[in-house]
Amino acid sequence: MRVNKYELTDTIASPVKREVRQRCGFGCVNCGNAVYQYEHLEPTFAEAKEHNPDHIVLLCGGCHDRVSRKILSKETIKVRSQNPICKQKGFSFGPFDLGLVEPTVKIGTLTCKNVASLIQIDGESIFSIKKPECEGAPFRINAYLADRDGAEVLKITDNEWVTSTSNWDVEVVGPKITIRKALGDITLVLRTEVPHSLIVERLEMVHRGVKISCRESSNLEVITRSGQVLKSTSMNITGCKVGFDISNNSLAIGVGGGSVYIGNMTIGQQPTCPIPFPSNPKVISRKVGRNESCPCQSGKKYKKCCGSLC
Repeated sequence: MRVNKYELTDTIASPVKREVRQRCGFGCVNCGNAVYQYEHLEPTFAEAKEHNPDHIVLLCGGCHDRVSRKILSKETIKVRSQNPICKQKGFSFGPFDLGLVEPTVKIGTLTCKNVASLIQIDGESIFSIKKPECEGAPFRINAYLADRDGAEVLKITDNEWVTSTSNWDVEVVGPKITIRKALGDITLVLRTEVPHSLIVERLEMVHRGVKISCRESSNLEVITRSGQVLKSTSMNITGCKVGFDISNNSLAIGVGGGSVYIGNMTIGQQPTCPIPFPSNPKVISRKVGRNESCPCQSGKKYKKCCGSLC
């Protein structure tokens, strides 16, 4: 820990860091790389008496080094900080280094190896692994991850991840990415373990009316549109074409050869209207239009789902 002449340590409080991340668009103000460090721009840390978020920017290691070597001027960074590149493009980005061997992907308590499509919903693969394009090239991970409202929070295309500046907070610390929907409300925690593992520590996601939630040390839970509920505390899928294949009325595990090991799993059924309607209508915060998406997240219109019960 560094301490400057004003006895200010280089430890920046979490609320200040968050404000800096939000202002800069969750990436380097100059190039958009989401692997960053916090840089006191003016005054420098040596002359700073406080950690003022208005005077701190996000810089990636490469751009920080260019500033230190006077290849990139601080004046340029000051200009960039007024209109960060992430805010211009609408996203920040970063690479995954997964080595040259078949990667292992863990989604909560689910472990997949040599599986082409880990999760497929209505024929759409939302998490897949492609073979290398040529000898010496890496395996390629592609994924689409959303929040519990179905809004995209992170997308991976051939090992490069992109996250929208519309997220409330995106924090990158070492190999871990944490995305929050609000203070204390974590949507996604993703980390890499080099050279060949990608772990989804935590996920709260809805896509096409299917809910997927997991925690690394707890259950993986999948709820289909028809109300089928799968919970598992331990599952390994190896050598299959599709790990989870979810469609309108079915949920298949381990499709297309390979092997599946299930340590503990339960399958049940929940009511098609999982959110009970209150007896007192005054507690309803807003009127739901009959053609709007149903609040129960089934993916159906309100009039054809819970609205038909009222």
